[in-house]
Amino acid sequence: MNNELPLIIECRCNEITPRGDNPALPHSPKEIIREAIRAWEAGASIFHWHGRDPDTGKPRNDVELYLEVIQGIREHTDLLIHPTLGYITQHRVEDRVKHILAVNDDPLLRVDMVPVDFGSLNVDFWNPQTKEFTTTDQVYINTRANLMAVLEVFKKHNLHVSSVCWDVGQMRTARCFQEMGLLPRETLWELVFTGEVMPAGAAATIPGLQAFVAEVPADNQWLALCWNGDVMRVAAWAITMGGHVGIGLGDYSYTRFGKPHNGELVEKVAKMAHTLGREVATPAQAREILKMPPRISLPKKLQATANEK
Repeated sequence: MNNELPLIIECRCNEITPRGDNPALPHSPKEIIREAIRAWEAGASIFHWHGRDPDTGKPRNDVELYLEVIQGIREHTDLLIHPTLGYITQHRVEDRVKHILAVNDDPLLRVDMVPVDFGSLNVDFWNPQTKEFTTTDQVYINTRANLMAVLEVFKKHNLHVSSVCWDVGQMRTARCFQEMGLLPRETLWELVFTGEVMPAGAAATIPGLQAFVAEVPADNQWLALCWNGDVMRVAAWAITMGGHVGIGLGDYSYTRFGKPHNGELVEKVAKMAHTLGREVATPAQAREILKMPPRISLPKKLQATANEK
């Protein structure tokens, strides 16, 4: 791994996480666009989000909600666009990919990369105080058949895939799909750690990270994140080991910093990288690192409209 490579920071702005008392966690398209701009200005090069109902905050996967966000991000930033496939709210393949395909034929609006989780897992929350699970039947379903179908769609439409893995077994599964020719050899490995309240993934430890990284194919890039847990220690390890970092209010509230917005969280990782002697990648550099084509420029008329906003 090359720790002189510029650090890619992904902002993970909302997931399906409740807002709580921090108004910065975005629901509406306008709020999501606001957080994207904040993250971009702070040093993020990739932006990941989930469609949410603007009023209730409940998960919604309407194409129109994604389209508005994509248009706003494209007008104001050069971020790599990386929307969800729906997590536990969508199970049918056609529902998971419809918002991706809706913009795929537009060279300006098509998404830059799509996340594929390479396994099923229980995602019930654990209450460490009462020593009990708060739910007992929440399952994130990713059958081999569904994975094959989704990957076939993305291969057909020439979409860059990020390989989201919650354990080493899922990494081995993903590599099987590489052998099948369905998952490209060039993929960003997103390594998911989980906090105390979500014992679905690996704990944020150095041995855990080492086990993940040992499975990353040579010359592939990897990114560490921590769902429902603080990623800062993992971020420091990833930065020094040549990996990349995902952070955002969707993953964790970071109340020890008050009520931060996503840009402030990205800024903390960027400052950590600079302290540790590593530069932060621009979106253009991230594209180069991930071996993706350059971004298509906005038409002058659309660019002028964006600059006026």
